Amino acid sequence: MAGTFNDVAAVVATGDFAAALSWYYQLMGRGPDLEPIEGVAEWQIAATAWLQLIEDHTRAGRSAVRIGVDDLDAQIAELRQLDIDTGEVVVIADLVKVVDVVDPDGNEVSFVQDLGAY
Repeated sequence: MAGTFNDVAAVVATGDFAAALSWYYQLMGRGPDLEPIEGVAEWQIAATAWLQLIEDHTRAGRSAVRIGVDDLDAQIAELRQLDIDTGEVVVIADLVKVVDVVDPDGNEVSFVQDLGAY
């Protein structure tokens, strides 16, 4: 490998930027940290991890992002308070438990809790 990676951004494409911005504002509990250009909004979700929302009609609804959480049950309760429907909780190989939600474009947003850490 030529270098060391030092950050990551998950890119979520939307066909209706205003509607998606409102939904992610609600999901994140705050507005974006950056809006560098028209049609782009970014939230820093960890020290070196970002979620980037972009207006891209061609790719809208084809994105998937996984967000690690410490307490999946608490996250699900927050989602329900926001009237965001959640899928069923799935446990994978006794290592993680996951729940999926869908944004207005049909992009998949998954919340994942590491079971090995607890």
